[in-house]
Amino acid sequence: MHASKTYQLLAVLSTLSVAVWGCRKDVQEFIPYKPVLENLDQLLLQTPDPTTRSVFQFGGAVIPDTILTSTSGVRVFLADTENLFADNAGTPVPCSTCPSLKVEVTTVLRKGDFLARKLPTSTYPDSEMLESAGAVQVRVLCGNKELQVLPSRYLKVQIPTASTNQSNMTVYTGVLDAEKNLSGWSDTNEPAFLAKWPLPGSGDQQDGYELIIPQTGWSNCARPLNEQSSSFCVTLPEQFTALNARVFLVFKNNNAIAELTGDDESSEFCFPQAPLGYPVTIVVVGKTGEQYWLTNLFTEIGTNVQLSVTPVPMQEQDLLNFLKNL
Repeated sequence: MHASKTYQLLAVLSTLSVAVWGCRKDVQEFIPYKPVLENLDQLLLQTPDPTTRSVFQFGGAVIPDTILTSTSGVRVFLADTENLFADNAGTPVPCSTCPSLKVEVTTVLRKGDFLARKLPTSTYPDSEMLESAGAVQVRVLCGNKELQVLPSRYLKVQIPTASTNQSNMTVYTGVLDAEKNLSGWSDTNEPAFLAKWPLPGSGDQQDGYELIIPQTGWSNCARPLNEQSSSFCVTLPEQFTALNARVFLVFKNNNAIAELTGDDESSEFCFPQAPLGYPVTIVVVGKTGEQYWLTNLFTEIGTNVQLSVTPVPMQEQDLLNFLKNL
């Protein structure tokens, strides 16, 4: 064979070899959905109003007993701050020893904010549904070092509400997974107390609940929905999995949110203990490529419910507007 033809044949075989290798299923060079889910979560975090987070700065001095009032009306009481906090090793840290002390207070009162911040109102590990009067996260930082409440101490927090018609609320603390995401809530068995306090600049009184919380991080004022429960599952079109969609049950007459869980290979999402008889809205938020998707379907929880749901395409701003009004 002529030398130039031999080289041409080798070049063709080499090209085919690369093409065949590139089509092998066991070679995965591009995973499209993980960034999609991260982008989706970042979009959801645009839902809460900026006033739901307040930051208080102190530095290098003894902090007298004080009440921190956030822009959303939550009040955090600091008392005996020289003997209140410790570092992650358990070593006490007097506040006066921190050149820069920061207290961050984040409040979640709306169902849309529970959804956006990935804070479903269910217990861990039992998946018991809770009705919430509001959740609050308190973070305390000495410089870049996060502080914890000393074991013998606590923080007092007051959460404002429009109504205090539930007197059997208790304090739940957030349970975090290895990636610092909330897995659910754990009951402290400590009651939440009905409270009133004066509103600044007026003679009016604010109704709310008073919580004694044993730790920093997330705390929830809530009560269990003790009705009989059943599994509740939603099946989406095959292009949606846990890598690019989130599925929720948003309770109509209760401040309660359940997140249905799936996996990376299935389009089925389930919640194991949905209380029967409650009217809910199935909310699906998804993203494929640059396209957002939404389901907003009203139903009632029944026995062993299994529903097929098809999201519809949605503009980004329309999706945000829906969540802000949830």
